[in-house]
Amino acid sequence: MYHYQYFIAGMRIQCRIPFPVVIQEEAEQFLFSGGEKYCIEERQTDAIITFGQAVSLPSVPENAVFRSDHFYSRDKAGRYQVHYCSCPGKPPYACTIWEQNDAGRLSLSCLYLPGNEFRFSYSRMISDHIGMETFFIRKDCLMLHASFIRQQGRGILFTAPSGTGKSTQAELWKMYEGAEILNGDRAAVRKSGGCWYAYGLPYAGSSGIYRNESTELSAVVVLRQAKENRIRRMKLLEIIQNLYPETTIHHWESDFVEKVLTILTELAEEVPFYLLECLPNRDAVQLLKEEISRNDT
Repeated sequence: MYHYQYFIAGMRIQCRIPFPVVIQEEAEQFLFSGGEKYCIEERQTDAIITFGQAVSLPSVPENAVFRSDHFYSRDKAGRYQVHYCSCPGKPPYACTIWEQNDAGRLSLSCLYLPGNEFRFSYSRMISDHIGMETFFIRKDCLMLHASFIRQQGRGILFTAPSGTGKSTQAELWKMYEGAEILNGDRAAVRKSGGCWYAYGLPYAGSSGIYRNESTELSAVVVLRQAKENRIRRMKLLEIIQNLYPETTIHHWESDFVEKVLTILTELAEEVPFYLLECLPNRDAVQLLKEEISRNDT
């Protein structure tokens, strides 16, 4: 059995798999190989996932929800499970079953049929079968569609629908304010020790920037393109309306949706949110910088 450790969003996931995995570039800072014998103590982990071959898979319940090539359901014992298909219309080749103990530690078993080992041979395939968005939400953590920068110890997230200018604003802050871009497309957000932190993730979109670093979150900025630069603080309802579509979420699972809305509400009440209607220029950077500084005092 080979052992791999995911260090992601300040949490540890121990992966046990019968064969070696190729660690791809985007996962190099997040996934570490311990070889065949290495294994950290269970109490040091937030989740353990074990991959193993099975002669057969659990049956897909009639009430399972089908999305893309996945079936989402609960078994007779109430355990959450996901069946994976190679494409719509094909029978499942694997099933991940979730369990959680009283201490909150997650235990996952990913069973796969013989001959499907190639579907787990790369690091991205491993994370896909873990279901990171599900892991995060069970650990009170959000995955947001956002560019993530750090400037003088401040963590700032730029979020908006694709093509609105998240990466452009991040690059402008790098150019004019010396900010570091920690992730170009996704960030995790979770509360730790009474403070909100943003974390880089191994998903970067077209930017190719993914750093396994974190910083305390100072502001979340919702972007809109405009003919002139304007900024204002956002109120709770519009924060939810604008942020909810930018979270990675299972819309068909009511408990998932409820958890996301609870975390978003707490985040919105404790971290400043701004609506920045802007042009792709230095004045937009200066306007946001001054607004954040004013609210820091």
